[in-house]
Amino acid sequence: MQENFIKIRAKLILGIIYFVLVIPLMYSIYYSVPASDDFAMALGRDAYGNPVAEFFKAVGFFWNNRGGTIIWFIIEFLLNPLNLHIHLGHAYGIYMIVAFLLCFGVILYSVSTVFNYFLKNIEKAKLISSVITFLTAVMLIQNYYYVEAYNWYVGMVAYPMGLAGLFLVLAYLIRYSQTGNKKFLIALTIIGVIVANNTPFDVPIGIIFLYVVFLRKGFNNHIPVFIKRYIPLICFMASGLAAVTAPGNSARQGQYTEPVPLSNSLIQTFADVKYFGMLIIKERPVTFIIAAVLVIIGFAANTKAHKKPENIITLAIASFLVCFGTVLPYVYGRGMTRTYLDVRMQYVLDYFIQISICFGCFVLGQWIGYIVKTNLEKLGYIAACAVAVLGACALIVTGRYATTVSYEVYAKCAEIKASYDLWNGILLEIEQSDSDDVVVNRDYNIHWNKYFLYSGMEPGEVYAVDLDAFYDSQQILPNVYYKKNSITVNYPR
Repeated sequence: MQENFIKIRAKLILGIIYFVLVIPLMYSIYYSVPASDDFAMALGRDAYGNPVAEFFKAVGFFWNNRGGTIIWFIIEFLLNPLNLHIHLGHAYGIYMIVAFLLCFGVILYSVSTVFNYFLKNIEKAKLISSVITFLTAVMLIQNYYYVEAYNWYVGMVAYPMGLAGLFLVLAYLIRYSQTGNKKFLIALTIIGVIVANNTPFDVPIGIIFLYVVFLRKGFNNHIPVFIKRYIPLICFMASGLAAVTAPGNSARQGQYTEPVPLSNSLIQTFADVKYFGMLIIKERPVTFIIAAVLVIIGFAANTKAHKKPENIITLAIASFLVCFGTVLPYVYGRGMTRTYLDVRMQYVLDYFIQISICFGCFVLGQWIGYIVKTNLEKLGYIAACAVAVLGACALIVTGRYATTVSYEVYAKCAEIKASYDLWNGILLEIEQSDSDDVVVNRDYNIHWNKYFLYSGMEPGEVYAVDLDAFYDSQQILPNVYYKKNSITVNYPR
């Protein structure tokens, strides 16, 4: 009974620490307002008679004009909180907080599953896995803030939800390899088909599947027949091809730029992965501290067991291919010729890079522990704690703590709230106006910061798209949402 009490207390403490970790993000997300595509992808246009007829018309329109990620278009339409066509205020932020917590929780569950696999047959595996999963969470949270993924409904569906699904497929692949339970195989196939329909995850999900099937013999033991073994991958490929070959891809590509040769896109993608990878390593001190701690913990965990670790070379190659494969469709589709990623796309790449660093550093530590034929377990854990404490002190002494997300949100909390008050007031005034041609005037603006995502209405721009339109070149239809003929918002730039 005492042992159960200790476990419950440990879980409670860990839960409190996690809550403290995500509070800054929850604060920022709470002050969210609808942005750009949120308006455009809300059902309820009078011209179509009813939402059902409009939904099917919209799906066809997006397939032909916006791309082939049809499953994700459906999700975005059906779950859009703006389908209520009322001003939501902070309810919108609460909705997004729930979405963030669910997606982040799934990612951490999957990361923990992988770490548990690395730690199989090692004492205190669950405790060690809990600690290193938390360290991974710190790295993901504190390095950068991805406002387009956290505060934007359409961005959340397309990126965090897709990324969570991808990592859940990875977790279920491992669980199936360990247990042979068919529920994991069925679940990963269904989830994988949905994930593969989203172009940033089409290549990564194939690489992850092949990595596990080729190198994890447990998976092959449960499905010995070669053809049957690859049925999930065939389903993923079919879903991905449906997304890639849709006529809307060509139509959308033409909106961005002139087509560029694939060879140029390959070179540019390599440059992007290199640039953002080095940015994470060199300019974000949290990464270096956690990486060092993970190496030491990996060493300590294996210095006693001396279990042969994962092949770090194949792990590194697979990680690079995942990062490369997620960026290539974006770069090629938009004809990018310079190193730049939208924040929502940087979110996906950064998460892949950071989680790969965490996996790689831990496995590296395991290899050191495997090679060193001396039991230094206790010394290793003491050293890991010392490095963590010294690293935190170094952040404080050098002032680099100011680069962490938690501190920046704290420093900008007044600006975040003021930005919300400004735009919440604008949207509320639009909704409550008796005029069909609404003009909103503000004689002030709030200084921009990366922790608030603005609605996207430019000063002096008239939004007056026909009520039966699904999407326009401005990618925002607030007049459709608020059922106005036109909307004009004037404020200083």
